[in-house]
Amino acid sequence: MSGAVVSPQVRTRRLVVRGVLCVVYVFLIGLAFTLGKGHTIILDNKDAEDGSAKALESLSISVDGKDPIDLQAGERDMAKVRGQDHRVEVVVKDGPKVENRITIPLREDLVLLSIPRLVAGLKPAVVPFATKVEPPAADQGTSNAFTSPDPGAPAQPGAAPAAPGTPASPPAP
Repeated sequence: MSGAVVSPQVRTRRLVVRGVLCVVYVFLIGLAFTLGKGHTIILDNKDAEDGSAKALESLSISVDGKDPIDLQAGERDMAKVRGQDHRVEVVVKDGPKVENRITIPLREDLVLLSIPRLVAGLKPAVVPFATKVEPPAADQGTSNAFTSPDPGAPAQPGAAPAAPGTPASPPAP
């Protein structure tokens, strides 16, 4: 612009349009983040840890209208989903059909859905899934003692250990 004077009304209009565009961009980013985020739901048909609900003998479960998954008592399976809110339909063999909605916490990627708690109407049926981290086993094989390359050969007193990759010398008479 070669020195053209812009009126205050045009400047104000430009600022308003830029502000509205920024708000729209932030809204779209937030919408894409919440609706597009993937989660893994572990479908658990085991007795509840607190003993409040027992595993169901045989059931079929569908998450968000996808293909049903058949589970027996004590089994687990998983479903991959997108978004926060999901419709879960459980059909218990020789029992009721239960439809429920679950919400996955925003910051959780992996959650456990206790099917017996969901069918019984107990809260919370969805909990964050934490894997057990076992401490390392006791020191095994970390000693510096020499082991013979030939497990059947007796150790020779005063003999130097053979270098790796060299054949073992025959025992002295």
